[in-house]
Amino acid sequence: MAETASTGNSSLEAASDECKYNLDYPEKGLCLIINMENFSSALRLEQRKGTSEDEKSIADVFKKIGFRVQIEKDKTCTKIMSILGKVAEDNHSNIGCFVCFIMSHGEKGIFYGFDDFIKEEDLFALFEGENSPHLIGKPKIFFLQKCNGKKIDLGVTLHGATEANAKVNMIPTEADFLYHYATTSGYVSWRNKKGSWFVQSLCKVLEQYWDKKELLHILTLVNRKVAIEFKSQPDAFKQLPCFVSTLTNLLYFY
Repeated sequence: MAETASTGNSSLEAASDECKYNLDYPEKGLCLIINMENFSSALRLEQRKGTSEDEKSIADVFKKIGFRVQIEKDKTCTKIMSILGKVAEDNHSNIGCFVCFIMSHGEKGIFYGFDDFIKEEDLFALFEGENSPHLIGKPKIFFLQKCNGKKIDLGVTLHGATEANAKVNMIPTEADFLYHYATTSGYVSWRNKKGSWFVQSLCKVLEQYWDKKELLHILTLVNRKVAIEFKSQPDAFKQLPCFVSTLTNLLYFY
């Protein structure tokens, strides 16, 4: 639909030094970890060995950053949605940021609970403004450690290259979200007994830079680390994480 828009360039430039999310709350944030290791035999899904290592790494780094950590493991789909729904509806006046990790088997657009699958869109909808009023205007970050399909990234060879807060009355319903996927659409993600490439890389980069760099800078470094430093054995398959952001401010964890 056509609509005349006001650019507001002058106000945007004036606010450029202030466009940072405020994390100066009694609690910096809540980090919710949904960790699926075991599944109903009816689903015929293998045990996700190594995911406990991911859980520990996440909990350690986010506690260090100053988040309260809540861990939920091997829950049914009904229970997962109940937990997420309660978190979405809770009074979060005292926190500045919400982070959620989903670690499970999955395909494009879905992830598995103990007994069935859940659509990602149903999960994300729980945290939209009308459903989660106390998180309006606050960053809501989702990390999804799961396959996004069944394709395998064979990788390609490099040739000729070297390595070297504005005051507003309303905001869009889906503002202030960030979704970071372990792999691009259609592809598998990799994990071993030491954890997943994506989560272990994320935790290591966060450990090094959470108190120095803005979040999207950090996540770009995570993408690079997974893309360059990892390959499966013996086949040398590759993996590339990706993120989608509707954040409207810069996010610094310090």
